[in-house]
Amino acid sequence: MTASRLIARGAEPYLFPGGKTACLIVHGFNSSTRENRGMGRFLAGQGFTVLGIRLPGHATTPADMRRVRWTDWLAAVEDGFSLLKESSERVFIMGQSLGGVLTMTAASRYPFDGVIGISTPFGLLNGWQAQLARPGLLKFISLFAKDIKKPSLDDNPETVDMRAPENDLDPYPRYVTRALAEALELVRQMQSGLPQISAPLLLIQGRHDAVVEKNAMQLFGERVASTRKETLWLENTGHVVTLSDECEIAFNAIADFIRQMK
Repeated sequence: MTASRLIARGAEPYLFPGGKTACLIVHGFNSSTRENRGMGRFLAGQGFTVLGIRLPGHATTPADMRRVRWTDWLAAVEDGFSLLKESSERVFIMGQSLGGVLTMTAASRYPFDGVIGISTPFGLLNGWQAQLARPGLLKFISLFAKDIKKPSLDDNPETVDMRAPENDLDPYPRYVTRALAEALELVRQMQSGLPQISAPLLLIQGRHDAVVEKNAMQLFGERVASTRKETLWLENTGHVVTLSDECEIAFNAIADFIRQMK
């Protein structure tokens, strides 16, 4: 008898054992470890221990996403940190998109040695959408509309959408409305905790990102207590930095940042 898979193939968590410096990697909303496994392998090749976690509700079924809460996502990050802390001298956390929001939220609560936010939104939505898309309103809407269309990730129409079915990155074809409400609530938690972040910080963003505010890195820099703050713009990249043509620029910057934190 062949067992059916509960997790989409290639979306499983991963652990690459290495040295005493460890990296905890967090994927984005509606995505999976598929988006960052290449970065994990790169950092492992630099001699770091690397753990890529799978957030609850992701890469299984949309029904699972409807049941998940932001506290479940943060608990998964805390589990990863606890696991690495037991066997490592230093632990760095990094995440893309919602994974970046979780990274910043966790960094305000747990003693990481360095923080890397990739394509991290400060407020998640802009303009009139930000006024309408409130957690409470989305929870109400989710009673009638269980999912909604995904917005564009890039402002460059020639960019390949890594979430398209033929690229097989994004397990769910639409955003689960109830889970999006949790993502918005998580953003609020992140914003309130920013003054508690004191670890060295590296922020990376693509010039063509249609999700993250153009001044997001500035907004983070003004609010965190970190004395060491670095930023990196990728000139030809959209939202999914870890799968872009400029991903190795980002990967090398992350490895250099970690090595400098001694």
